[in-house]
Amino acid sequence: MKTAIFSHVLAVSASIALLLLSVPAVAQDLGVEREDPEKEQDRKTEQFIAPAVEVPVSDSTYVIGPGDMIGISIFGTKYYSHTVPVNSDGTIVIPKLGMVRVRNLTLRDVRERIHTMLRREVSRADISVSLTMARQVKVTVAGAVRKPGIAVLPATARVSEALAMSGGAVKDTTSFRNIVVRRTDGSEVRADLLRYMRTGDLEANPFVSGGDRIYFPPKDRIVGVFGAVGIEGRIDFVPGEHLFDLIEVCQGLRAAAFLDSVVIVRFREDQVSTDQFFLDLRGYPADQSVNIAIKAGDLILIRQKPEFQQHRLVLVTGEVRHEGSYAIVPGKTSLRELITRAGGFTRDASLEEAVVIRKPPESEKDPEFERLKKIPAADMREDEYQYFKARSREKVGNMVVNFKQLFLEGDDSQDIIMRAGDMVEIPKLKDYIRIIGRVDNPGNLTFHEEWKFMDYIRNAGGFGWRADDGDVRVVKARTGELVDASDESDYILEPGDIIWVPEVPKTEFWEIALTTLGVVSQLAGIVGIIIAVSR
Repeated sequence: MKTAIFSHVLAVSASIALLLLSVPAVAQDLGVEREDPEKEQDRKTEQFIAPAVEVPVSDSTYVIGPGDMIGISIFGTKYYSHTVPVNSDGTIVIPKLGMVRVRNLTLRDVRERIHTMLRREVSRADISVSLTMARQVKVTVAGAVRKPGIAVLPATARVSEALAMSGGAVKDTTSFRNIVVRRTDGSEVRADLLRYMRTGDLEANPFVSGGDRIYFPPKDRIVGVFGAVGIEGRIDFVPGEHLFDLIEVCQGLRAAAFLDSVVIVRFREDQVSTDQFFLDLRGYPADQSVNIAIKAGDLILIRQKPEFQQHRLVLVTGEVRHEGSYAIVPGKTSLRELITRAGGFTRDASLEEAVVIRKPPESEKDPEFERLKKIPAADMREDEYQYFKARSREKVGNMVVNFKQLFLEGDDSQDIIMRAGDMVEIPKLKDYIRIIGRVDNPGNLTFHEEWKFMDYIRNAGGFGWRADDGDVRVVKARTGELVDASDESDYILEPGDIIWVPEVPKTEFWEIALTTLGVVSQLAGIVGIIIAVSR
Protein backbone atom coordinates (compact mmCIF):
# COMPACT_ATOMS: atom_id res chain seq x y z
CA MET A 1 0.00 0.00 0.00
CA LYS A 2 2.81 2.45 0.93
CA THR A 3 4.57 1.65 -2.35
CA ALA A 4 1.42 2.49 -4.30
CA ILE A 5 0.95 5.75 -2.43
CA PHE A 6 4.47 6.98 -3.00
CA SER A 7 4.37 5.87 -6.63
CA HIS A 8 1.38 8.13 -7.01
CA VAL A 9 3.18 10.99 -5.31
CA LEU A 10 6.05 10.65 -7.76
CA ALA A 11 3.65 10.49 -10.67
CA VAL A 12 1.97 13.79 -9.77
CA SER A 13 5.28 15.54 -9.08
CA ALA A 14 5.02 17.51 -12.33
CA SER A 15 1.73 19.00 -11.20
CA ILE A 16 3.04 19.82 -7.75
CA ALA A 17 6.16 21.41 -9.28
CA LEU A 18 3.93 23.86 -11.14
CA LEU A 19 2.06 24.56 -7.93
CA LEU A 20 5.27 25.50 -6.18
CA LEU A 21 6.47 27.65 -9.05
CA SER A 22 3.25 29.63 -9.00
CA VAL A 23 3.27 30.27 -5.26
CA PRO A 24 5.18 33.30 -3.94
CA ALA A 25 7.64 32.87 -1.09
CA VAL A 26 5.45 31.88 1.88
CA ALA A 27 6.12 30.56 5.35
CA GLN A 28 7.53 27.06 5.58
CA ASP A 29 8.52 25.30 2.36
CA LEU A 30 5.54 25.58 0.01
CA GLY A 31 6.58 28.11 -2.60
CA VAL A 32 9.09 30.35 -4.29
CA GLU A 33 8.59 33.76 -5.88
CA ARG A 34 8.56 33.77 -9.67
CA GLU A 35 9.26 36.79 -11.86
CA ASP A 36 5.90 36.77 -13.65
CA PRO A 37 3.67 33.97 -12.31
CA GLU A 38 0.59 35.06 -14.26
CA LYS A 39 2.29 34.65 -17.64
CA GLU A 40 3.90 31.40 -16.62
CA GLN A 41 0.58 30.09 -15.36
CA ASP A 42 -1.15 30.90 -18.65
CA ARG A 43 1.59 29.12 -20.54
CA LYS A 44 1.25 25.94 -18.48
CA THR A 45 -2.51 25.77 -18.02
CA GLU A 46 -2.88 23.11 -20.71
CA GLN A 47 -0.98 20.64 -18.54
CA PHE A 48 -3.90 20.63 -16.12
CA ILE A 49 -6.88 20.61 -18.47
CA ALA A 50 -5.61 18.01 -20.92
CA PRO A 51 -8.00 15.05 -20.73
CA ALA A 52 -5.40 12.31 -21.05
CA VAL A 53 -4.85 10.36 -17.83
CA GLU A 54 -1.21 11.04 -16.98
CA VAL A 55 -1.32 9.85 -13.35
CA PRO A 56 -2.49 6.58 -11.76
CA VAL A 57 -6.03 6.63 -10.42
CA SER A 58 -7.51 4.45 -7.74
CA ASP A 59 -10.03 2.10 -9.34
CA SER A 60 -11.83 1.81 -6.00
CA THR A 61 -12.41 5.55 -5.58
CA TYR A 62 -12.63 7.03 -9.08
CA VAL A 63 -16.31 7.32 -10.06
CA ILE A 64 -17.08 7.03 -13.76
CA GLY A 65 -19.19 9.78 -15.32
CA PRO A 66 -20.26 11.27 -18.65
CA GLY A 67 -17.24 12.34 -20.72
CA ASP A 68 -14.87 9.61 -19.52
CA MET A 69 -13.33 7.36 -22.16
CA ILE A 70 -13.15 3.62 -21.41
CA GLY A 71 -10.59 1.43 -23.19
CA ILE A 72 -11.46 -2.23 -23.72
CA SER A 73 -8.95 -4.75 -25.10
CA ILE A 74 -9.35 -8.50 -25.61
CA PHE A 75 -6.29 -10.69 -26.14
CA GLY A 76 -7.19 -14.11 -27.51
CA THR A 77 -7.15 -15.87 -30.85
CA LYS A 78 -7.95 -12.45 -32.24
CA TYR A 79 -7.02 -9.03 -30.90
CA TYR A 80 -9.93 -6.71 -30.20
CA SER A 81 -9.59 -3.13 -28.96
CA HIS A 82 -12.08 -0.27 -28.64
CA THR A 83 -12.25 3.04 -26.81
CA VAL A 84 -15.81 4.02 -25.96
CA PRO A 85 -17.17 7.23 -24.37
CA VAL A 86 -19.47 7.38 -21.39
CA ASN A 87 -22.66 8.96 -22.70
CA SER A 88 -24.67 11.66 -20.95
CA ASP A 89 -27.11 9.04 -19.68
CA GLY A 90 -24.28 7.13 -18.00
CA THR A 91 -24.00 4.28 -20.47
CA ILE A 92 -21.36 2.95 -22.82
CA VAL A 93 -21.96 1.05 -26.02
CA ILE A 94 -19.55 -1.76 -26.81
CA PRO A 95 -19.58 -2.61 -30.55
CA LYS A 96 -21.21 -5.98 -31.32
CA LEU A 97 -21.96 -6.53 -27.62
CA GLY A 98 -24.37 -3.82 -26.63
CA MET A 99 -24.98 -1.21 -23.93
CA VAL A 100 -23.60 -1.26 -20.39
CA ARG A 101 -24.77 1.09 -17.62
CA VAL A 102 -21.80 2.59 -15.73
CA ARG A 103 -23.16 5.79 -14.20
CA ASN A 104 -21.94 6.44 -10.61
CA LEU A 105 -19.95 3.20 -10.58
CA THR A 106 -16.31 3.13 -9.56
CA LEU A 107 -13.76 2.14 -12.15
CA ARG A 108 -13.39 -1.20 -10.38
CA ASP A 109 -17.14 -1.87 -10.58
CA VAL A 110 -17.18 -0.95 -14.27
CA ARG A 111 -14.27 -3.29 -14.93
CA GLU A 112 -16.04 -6.17 -13.18
CA ARG A 113 -19.32 -5.51 -14.98
CA ILE A 114 -17.66 -5.48 -18.42
CA HIS A 115 -15.64 -8.59 -17.56
CA THR A 116 -18.82 -10.44 -16.60
CA MET A 117 -20.52 -9.42 -19.83
CA LEU A 118 -17.59 -10.28 -22.09
CA ARG A 119 -16.95 -13.66 -20.47
CA ARG A 120 -20.21 -14.87 -21.92
CA GLU A 121 -18.88 -14.20 -25.40
CA VAL A 122 -15.13 -14.91 -25.07
CA SER A 123 -14.38 -17.38 -22.32
CA ARG A 124 -10.73 -17.97 -23.13
CA ALA A 125 -9.12 -14.57 -23.49
CA ASP A 126 -7.43 -11.90 -21.44
CA ILE A 127 -9.61 -8.84 -20.99
CA SER A 128 -8.31 -5.38 -20.10
CA VAL A 129 -10.58 -2.49 -19.11
CA SER A 130 -9.04 0.88 -18.31
CA LEU A 131 -9.75 4.60 -18.08
CA THR A 132 -7.97 6.10 -21.07
CA MET A 133 -9.24 9.68 -20.93
CA ALA A 134 -10.75 11.51 -17.97
CA ARG A 135 -13.70 13.84 -18.28
CA GLN A 136 -13.45 17.54 -17.51
CA VAL A 137 -15.04 18.98 -14.37
CA LYS A 138 -15.65 22.55 -13.20
CA VAL A 139 -14.88 23.58 -9.64
CA THR A 140 -15.05 26.92 -7.85
CA VAL A 141 -11.90 28.07 -6.09
CA ALA A 142 -12.24 30.87 -3.55
CA GLY A 143 -10.37 32.48 -0.67
CA ALA A 144 -6.71 33.36 -0.39
CA VAL A 145 -5.63 32.48 -3.93
CA ARG A 146 -4.28 34.70 -6.67
CA LYS A 147 -7.03 34.01 -9.24
CA PRO A 148 -10.26 32.93 -7.55
CA GLY A 149 -13.04 31.72 -9.80
CA ILE A 150 -14.01 28.75 -11.94
CA ALA A 151 -11.31 26.20 -12.74
CA VAL A 152 -11.63 23.47 -15.39
CA LEU A 153 -9.75 20.30 -14.43
CA PRO A 154 -9.58 16.63 -15.30
CA ALA A 155 -11.68 14.46 -13.02
CA THR A 156 -8.40 12.84 -11.92
CA ALA A 157 -7.13 16.15 -10.51
CA ARG A 158 -6.66 16.81 -6.83
CA VAL A 159 -6.90 19.93 -4.69
CA SER A 160 -3.27 20.81 -5.35
CA GLU A 161 -3.99 21.13 -9.08
CA ALA A 162 -6.98 23.35 -8.33
CA LEU A 163 -4.67 25.68 -6.40
CA ALA A 164 -2.20 25.76 -9.29
CA MET A 165 -4.96 26.54 -11.78
CA SER A 166 -6.04 29.44 -9.57
CA GLY A 167 -2.64 31.11 -9.77
CA GLY A 168 -1.21 29.72 -6.55
CA ALA A 169 -1.23 31.04 -3.01
CA VAL A 170 -1.12 34.63 -1.82
CA LYS A 171 2.23 35.45 -0.25
CA ASP A 172 2.30 34.99 3.54
CA THR A 173 -1.48 34.69 3.56
CA THR A 174 -2.79 31.33 2.35
CA SER A 175 -3.34 28.52 4.82
CA PHE A 176 -2.26 25.19 3.34
CA ARG A 177 -3.66 23.05 6.15
CA ASN A 178 -7.30 24.08 6.59
CA ILE A 179 -8.60 23.89 3.03
CA VAL A 180 -12.32 23.12 2.82
CA VAL A 181 -13.84 21.18 -0.11
CA ARG A 182 -17.65 21.46 -0.20
CA ARG A 183 -19.31 18.76 -2.32
CA THR A 184 -22.57 19.18 -4.24
CA ASP A 185 -24.34 16.88 -1.76
CA GLY A 186 -23.55 19.28 1.08
CA SER A 187 -20.74 17.24 2.62
CA GLU A 188 -17.36 18.75 3.40
CA VAL A 189 -13.83 17.35 3.09
CA ARG A 190 -10.73 18.96 4.56
CA ALA A 191 -7.49 19.10 2.56
CA ASP A 192 -4.05 19.53 4.13
CA LEU A 193 -1.48 20.19 1.40
CA LEU A 194 1.35 20.64 3.89
CA ARG A 195 0.75 17.14 5.22
CA TYR A 196 0.51 15.81 1.69
CA MET A 197 3.77 17.40 0.59
CA ARG A 198 5.68 16.25 3.66
CA THR A 199 4.27 12.77 4.23
CA GLY A 200 2.75 11.71 0.89
CA ASP A 201 -0.67 11.21 2.51
CA LEU A 202 -3.07 11.11 -0.47
CA GLU A 203 -6.10 11.52 1.78
CA ALA A 204 -4.80 14.99 2.63
CA ASN A 205 -4.99 15.92 -1.08
CA PRO A 206 -8.39 14.58 -2.18
CA PHE A 207 -9.76 14.31 -5.70
CA VAL A 208 -12.01 17.10 -6.94
CA SER A 209 -15.49 16.46 -8.31
CA GLY A 210 -17.69 18.48 -10.61
CA GLY A 211 -19.39 21.34 -8.76
CA ASP A 212 -16.99 21.34 -5.81
CA ARG A 213 -16.41 24.63 -4.01
CA ILE A 214 -12.85 24.76 -2.68
CA TYR A 215 -12.08 27.40 -0.07
CA PHE A 216 -8.49 28.37 0.85
CA PRO A 217 -8.70 30.29 4.14
CA PRO A 218 -6.14 32.90 5.19
CA LYS A 219 -3.55 32.10 7.82
CA ASP A 220 -4.82 32.74 11.30
CA ARG A 221 -3.91 30.57 14.26
CA ILE A 222 -0.55 28.83 14.34
CA VAL A 223 1.52 26.39 16.39
CA GLY A 224 5.29 26.08 16.57
CA VAL A 225 7.52 23.03 16.68
CA PHE A 226 11.22 23.60 17.20
CA GLY A 227 14.19 21.39 17.91
CA ALA A 228 14.98 17.81 16.98
CA VAL A 229 12.32 17.20 14.31
CA GLY A 230 12.70 16.72 10.56
CA ILE A 231 11.44 20.22 9.67
CA GLU A 232 10.98 22.75 12.46
CA GLY A 233 9.04 26.00 12.32
CA ARG A 234 5.60 27.56 12.71
CA ILE A 235 2.67 26.02 10.85
CA ASP A 236 -1.09 26.41 10.72
CA PHE A 237 -3.12 25.11 13.64
CA VAL A 238 -5.64 22.41 12.69
CA PRO A 239 -8.56 21.95 15.11
CA GLY A 240 -8.65 18.47 16.59
CA GLU A 241 -5.02 17.71 15.84
CA HIS A 242 -2.91 15.89 18.42
CA LEU A 243 0.77 16.08 19.28
CA PHE A 244 1.74 12.97 17.34
CA ASP A 245 -0.09 14.27 14.24
CA LEU A 246 1.92 17.48 14.48
CA ILE A 247 5.19 15.59 14.86
CA GLU A 248 4.33 13.56 11.76
CA VAL A 249 3.69 16.73 9.72
CA CYS A 250 7.12 17.95 10.87
CA GLN A 251 8.55 14.72 9.40
CA GLY A 252 9.03 12.92 12.66
CA LEU A 253 11.58 12.97 15.45
CA ARG A 254 15.29 12.97 14.74
CA ALA A 255 17.50 10.31 16.26
CA ALA A 256 19.13 13.00 18.39
CA ALA A 257 15.83 13.98 20.04
CA PHE A 258 15.97 14.23 23.84
CA LEU A 259 12.53 12.75 24.60
CA ASP A 260 12.29 12.54 28.38
CA SER A 261 11.43 16.23 28.82
CA VAL A 262 9.65 17.71 25.80
CA VAL A 263 8.44 21.22 26.65
CA ILE A 264 4.92 22.42 25.85
CA VAL A 265 4.34 26.17 26.18
CA ARG A 266 0.64 27.06 26.20
CA PHE A 267 -1.25 30.34 26.49
CA ARG A 268 -3.67 30.83 29.35
CA GLU A 269 -7.22 32.03 28.81
CA ASP A 270 -6.09 35.66 28.66
CA GLN A 271 -3.95 34.70 25.60
CA VAL A 272 -1.07 36.73 27.01
CA SER A 273 0.50 34.83 29.90
CA THR A 274 1.73 31.27 29.39
CA ASP A 275 2.25 28.03 31.26
CA GLN A 276 4.69 25.30 30.40
CA PHE A 277 4.73 21.62 31.20
CA PHE A 278 6.84 18.62 30.30
CA LEU A 279 6.04 15.37 28.52
CA ASP A 280 8.00 12.13 28.42
CA LEU A 281 7.90 10.91 24.79
CA ARG A 282 10.24 7.97 25.22
CA GLY A 283 7.28 5.71 24.44
CA TYR A 284 6.51 7.51 21.14
CA PRO A 285 4.52 6.55 19.11
CA ALA A 286 3.02 3.64 21.05
CA ASP A 287 2.31 5.53 24.27
CA GLN A 288 -0.93 7.35 23.50
CA SER A 289 -1.22 8.71 27.04
CA VAL A 290 1.05 11.62 26.09
CA ASN A 291 -0.59 12.24 22.72
CA ILE A 292 -2.27 15.41 23.94
CA ALA A 293 -4.65 17.59 21.93
CA ILE A 294 -2.94 20.65 20.45
CA LYS A 295 -4.29 24.14 21.04
CA ALA A 296 -3.79 27.25 18.93
CA GLY A 297 -0.62 29.08 19.89
CA ASP A 298 1.08 26.05 21.42
CA LEU A 299 4.87 25.92 21.23
CA ILE A 300 6.56 22.50 21.29
CA LEU A 301 10.28 22.42 22.10
CA ILE A 302 12.15 19.16 21.57
CA ARG A 303 15.74 19.41 22.75
CA GLN A 304 18.62 17.64 21.08
CA LYS A 305 21.09 15.37 22.82
CA PRO A 306 24.36 17.27 23.22
CA GLU A 307 27.17 16.23 20.89
CA PHE A 308 25.04 13.42 19.46
CA GLN A 309 27.03 11.48 16.84
CA GLN A 310 29.34 14.41 16.16
CA HIS A 311 32.59 13.49 14.45
CA ARG A 312 35.48 15.59 15.72
CA LEU A 313 37.76 16.14 12.76
CA VAL A 314 40.89 18.10 11.94
CA LEU A 315 41.86 18.86 8.33
CA VAL A 316 45.51 18.47 7.31
CA THR A 317 46.52 19.92 3.92
CA GLY A 318 49.69 20.59 2.01
CA GLU A 319 53.05 18.89 2.24
CA VAL A 320 52.25 15.75 4.24
CA ARG A 321 52.21 12.24 2.84
CA HIS A 322 48.49 11.70 3.46
CA GLU A 323 46.33 14.82 3.25
CA GLY A 324 42.79 14.71 4.55
CA SER A 325 40.57 14.77 7.63
CA TYR A 326 41.55 12.97 10.80
CA ALA A 327 39.39 12.07 13.79
CA ILE A 328 40.74 13.26 17.11
CA VAL A 329 40.13 12.48 20.76
CA PRO A 330 39.17 15.75 22.46
CA GLY A 331 41.73 16.88 24.99
CA LYS A 332 44.26 14.20 23.97
CA THR A 333 45.25 14.27 20.30
CA SER A 334 48.34 16.48 19.86
CA LEU A 335 49.82 18.16 16.79
CA ARG A 336 52.79 15.76 16.79
CA GLU A 337 50.48 12.73 16.90
CA LEU A 338 48.35 14.17 14.10
CA ILE A 339 51.32 14.75 11.78
CA THR A 340 52.56 11.22 12.53
CA ARG A 341 49.17 9.79 11.51
CA ALA A 342 49.35 11.88 8.32
CA GLY A 343 52.60 10.09 7.40
CA GLY A 344 54.91 12.95 8.28
CA PHE A 345 56.13 15.79 6.10
CA THR A 346 57.31 15.55 2.52
CA ARG A 347 60.81 16.74 1.69
CA ASP A 348 59.28 19.89 0.14
CA ALA A 349 57.46 20.94 3.33
CA SER A 350 58.10 24.46 4.58
CA LEU A 351 58.01 24.16 8.37
CA GLU A 352 58.83 27.85 8.61
CA GLU A 353 55.45 28.75 7.09
CA ALA A 354 53.36 25.87 8.48
CA VAL A 355 50.38 27.03 10.53
CA VAL A 356 47.51 25.77 12.66
CA ILE A 357 44.26 27.70 12.05
CA ARG A 358 41.59 27.62 14.74
CA LYS A 359 38.48 29.48 13.68
CA PRO A 360 37.33 31.77 16.49
CA PRO A 361 33.65 31.74 17.50
CA GLU A 362 31.40 34.47 16.19
CA SER A 363 31.12 35.89 19.70
CA GLU A 364 34.79 36.89 19.60
CA LYS A 365 34.28 39.74 17.15
CA ASP A 366 36.26 42.86 17.99
CA PRO A 367 33.77 45.77 18.19
CA GLU A 368 36.56 48.37 18.01
CA PHE A 369 37.97 46.85 14.82
CA GLU A 370 34.46 46.64 13.33
CA ARG A 371 33.97 50.33 14.15
CA LEU A 372 37.26 51.37 12.58
CA LYS A 373 36.39 49.52 9.36
CA LYS A 374 33.68 52.10 8.76
CA ILE A 375 35.97 55.14 9.25
CA PRO A 376 38.24 56.50 6.48
CA ALA A 377 41.91 56.20 7.40
CA ALA A 378 42.33 59.97 7.07
CA ASP A 379 39.78 60.50 9.86
CA MET A 380 41.43 58.12 12.35
CA ARG A 381 43.59 59.22 15.23
CA GLU A 382 47.17 57.97 15.11
CA ASP A 383 46.58 55.29 17.76
CA GLU A 384 43.40 54.17 15.99
CA TYR A 385 45.22 53.91 12.67
CA GLN A 386 48.06 51.87 14.20
CA TYR A 387 45.55 49.52 15.84
CA PHE A 388 43.59 49.18 12.60
CA LYS A 389 46.76 48.29 10.65
CA ALA A 390 47.79 45.73 13.25
CA ARG A 391 44.39 44.03 13.21
CA SER A 392 44.18 44.15 9.40
CA ARG A 393 47.47 42.26 9.09
CA GLU A 394 46.47 39.69 11.68
CA LYS A 395 45.83 36.15 10.41
CA VAL A 396 42.50 35.32 12.02
CA GLY A 397 42.64 32.08 14.00
CA ASN A 398 46.39 31.62 13.54
CA MET A 399 47.74 29.62 16.52
CA VAL A 400 51.25 30.45 17.69
CA VAL A 401 53.14 27.23 16.93
CA ASN A 402 56.76 26.92 15.79
CA PHE A 403 56.90 23.80 13.64
CA LYS A 404 60.69 23.95 13.33
CA GLN A 405 61.17 23.95 17.09
CA LEU A 406 58.65 21.15 17.59
CA PHE A 407 59.66 18.75 14.82
CA LEU A 408 63.34 19.57 14.26
CA GLU A 409 64.47 20.60 17.73
CA GLY A 410 62.13 18.45 19.86
CA ASP A 411 60.61 21.37 21.79
CA ASP A 412 57.42 19.80 23.22
CA SER A 413 56.23 23.17 24.51
CA GLN A 414 55.09 23.80 20.93
CA ASP A 415 53.01 20.58 20.81
CA ILE A 416 49.47 21.94 21.16
CA ILE A 417 46.32 19.86 21.71
CA MET A 418 44.09 19.80 18.65
CA ARG A 419 40.43 20.76 18.62
CA ALA A 420 37.58 19.78 16.30
CA GLY A 421 37.51 22.08 13.29
CA ASP A 422 41.21 22.95 13.38
CA MET A 423 43.09 23.16 10.07
CA VAL A 424 46.79 22.37 9.68
CA GLU A 425 48.37 23.88 6.56
CA ILE A 426 51.85 22.86 5.46
CA PRO A 427 52.94 25.03 2.49
CA LYS A 428 55.41 23.95 -0.15
CA LEU A 429 58.97 25.06 0.53
CA LYS A 430 59.83 28.24 -1.36
CA ASP A 431 63.39 28.71 -2.63
CA TYR A 432 62.87 32.24 -3.87
CA ILE A 433 62.30 35.83 -2.85
CA ARG A 434 59.49 37.71 -4.57
CA ILE A 435 60.12 41.29 -5.61
CA ILE A 436 57.24 43.55 -6.57
CA GLY A 437 56.62 47.21 -7.29
CA ARG A 438 58.80 49.76 -9.08
CA VAL A 439 61.69 47.64 -10.35
CA ASP A 440 62.54 46.95 -13.97
CA ASN A 441 61.84 43.19 -13.78
CA PRO A 442 59.51 42.26 -10.90
CA GLY A 443 59.09 38.56 -10.14
CA ASN A 444 60.70 35.68 -8.24
CA LEU A 445 64.43 35.50 -7.61
CA THR A 446 66.28 32.45 -6.29
CA PHE A 447 67.01 32.77 -2.57
CA HIS A 448 70.63 33.34 -1.51
CA GLU A 449 71.29 33.24 2.19
CA GLU A 450 74.06 35.87 2.02
CA TRP A 451 72.18 38.36 -0.14
CA LYS A 452 70.66 41.60 1.17
CA PHE A 453 67.57 43.31 -0.17
CA MET A 454 69.62 45.55 -2.50
CA ASP A 455 71.19 42.47 -4.09
CA TYR A 456 67.75 41.28 -5.13
CA ILE A 457 66.79 44.74 -6.41
CA ARG A 458 69.96 44.93 -8.54
CA ASN A 459 69.26 41.46 -9.97
CA ALA A 460 65.73 42.58 -10.79
CA GLY A 461 67.15 45.35 -13.01
CA GLY A 462 67.39 48.05 -10.35
CA PHE A 463 64.91 50.71 -9.35
CA GLY A 464 62.34 51.62 -11.97
CA TRP A 465 60.73 54.92 -12.95
CA ARG A 466 59.38 56.87 -9.95
CA ALA A 467 60.64 54.21 -7.48
CA ASP A 468 60.73 55.42 -3.87
CA ASP A 469 64.17 53.99 -3.08
CA GLY A 470 64.06 55.37 0.44
CA ASP A 471 60.91 53.51 1.48
CA VAL A 472 61.53 49.86 0.42
CA ARG A 473 59.63 47.34 2.58
CA VAL A 474 59.91 43.60 3.28
CA VAL A 475 56.80 41.49 3.87
CA LYS A 476 57.63 38.46 6.04
CA ALA A 477 56.19 35.25 4.61
CA ARG A 478 55.18 33.67 7.91
CA THR A 479 53.70 36.60 9.77
CA GLY A 480 52.77 39.05 7.03
CA GLU A 481 54.63 41.73 8.97
CA LEU A 482 55.73 44.79 6.97
CA VAL A 483 59.25 45.96 7.95
CA ASP A 484 61.59 48.69 6.76
CA ALA A 485 64.07 47.05 4.37
CA SER A 486 66.84 49.49 5.24
CA ASP A 487 66.75 48.48 8.93
CA GLU A 488 68.50 45.15 8.28
CA SER A 489 69.32 44.59 11.95
CA ASP A 490 65.60 44.00 12.70
CA TYR A 491 64.95 41.12 10.30
CA ILE A 492 66.51 38.30 8.30
CA LEU A 493 65.47 37.63 4.71
CA GLU A 494 63.99 34.15 4.37
CA PRO A 495 62.59 32.12 1.48
CA GLY A 496 59.07 33.28 0.60
CA ASP A 497 59.59 36.86 1.78
CA ILE A 498 58.43 39.72 -0.46
CA ILE A 499 60.43 42.85 -1.24
CA TRP A 500 58.16 45.75 -2.14
CA VAL A 501 59.47 48.90 -3.87
CA PRO A 502 56.70 51.54 -3.68
CA GLU A 503 56.15 54.41 -6.08
CA VAL A 504 56.89 58.02 -5.20
CA PRO A 505 53.52 59.61 -4.39
CA LYS A 506 52.23 61.80 -7.21
CA THR A 507 51.79 65.48 -6.32
CA GLU A 508 48.65 66.98 -7.70
CA PHE A 509 48.98 69.97 -10.10
CA TRP A 510 46.81 72.29 -8.07
CA GLU A 511 48.71 71.47 -4.91
CA ILE A 512 51.94 72.60 -6.62
CA ALA A 513 50.23 75.63 -8.14
CA LEU A 514 48.77 76.79 -4.84
CA THR A 515 52.06 76.27 -3.02
CA THR A 516 53.93 78.20 -5.71
CA LEU A 517 51.35 80.97 -5.69
CA GLY A 518 51.70 81.25 -1.93
CA VAL A 519 55.47 81.55 -2.12
CA VAL A 520 55.28 84.13 -4.93
CA SER A 521 52.76 86.18 -2.94
CA GLN A 522 54.99 86.17 0.10
CA LEU A 523 58.01 87.22 -1.99
CA ALA A 524 55.99 90.02 -3.61
CA GLY A 525 54.98 91.27 -0.21
CA ILE A 526 58.56 91.27 1.04
CA VAL A 527 59.75 93.12 -2.07
CA GLY A 528 57.01 95.71 -1.59
CA ILE A 529 58.04 96.32 2.00
CA ILE A 530 61.69 96.73 1.00
CA ILE A 531 60.79 99.27 -1.72
CA ALA A 532 58.60 101.21 0.67
CA VAL A 533 61.29 101.36 3.35
CA SER A 534 63.99 102.38 0.88
CA ARG A 535 61.97 105.45 -0.10
